[in-house]
Amino acid sequence: MKTYLNNITGEWFNKRIAGVILCGVAVFAILFIRLFYLQVVNGGEFRRLSENNSIRLQSVDAPRGLIFDTVGRLLVDNRPSFDLSIIPRDAKPLDDTLRKLARFLNVPAEEFLKKLKPGNGLGSYKPVLLKRDIGRNALAAVEVHKYDLPGAVIDIRAVRHYLNLQQASHLIGYLGEINAKELQNSLYEACKSGDTIGKFGVEKAYESQLRGKRGGRQVEVNVKGQVVRVMKTVDAQPGFNLHL
Repeated sequence: MKTYLNNITGEWFNKRIAGVILCGVAVFAILFIRLFYLQVVNGGEFRRLSENNSIRLQSVDAPRGLIFDTVGRLLVDNRPSFDLSIIPRDAKPLDDTLRKLARFLNVPAEEFLKKLKPGNGLGSYKPVLLKRDIGRNALAAVEVHKYDLPGAVIDIRAVRHYLNLQQASHLIGYLGEINAKELQNSLYEACKSGDTIGKFGVEKAYESQLRGKRGGRQVEVNVKGQVVRVMKTVDAQPGFNLHL
């Protein structure tokens, strides 16, 4: 009887050991398959992303709503502005890149150099605005030499175009960059530093309707900070058009 019980106990124990070993083998098999998938099957893609400074998020401004008069004639629309910025962390060597950009834009190099003084966020991936509305000739020069200008970024932004400044300018008003006090106002909670808002007249009175809603995009960049491909986009929502 004792021998029989020992045999049953030993058989039960062996089955438990076999079950534990089988579970362990299954876990290691799953880990090995996952590791093989990451390093062999998709290894090249992940390596490329790692070497190229991977993925970044970019903000996309919303087009501002148009303004019409009482009979439907357009008073204020938008035109594209090509703004030049630089990402200090990508622009290496920084001084050489800034001097090249200054030469292409035909401005003194010191104008750009003083905007990036030592200790002023030089290690950041946040773009630093160098010049607004550089014009199509300067845009062409920068685009042609973009592979020699690491960290240089051209943003296309919609700016106001007042069709007839001689009529009703006191009524329509104008835009200006948001200040620190306005940023603390709940009316501008969707705004950030550097945004433009209505400062006077209709532009100010109907700011919330005209402004629209900001969008964004997820992009892959190379080692020079230049966009390789757009991975995902959330479209901006244009502001509402206004009929006086």
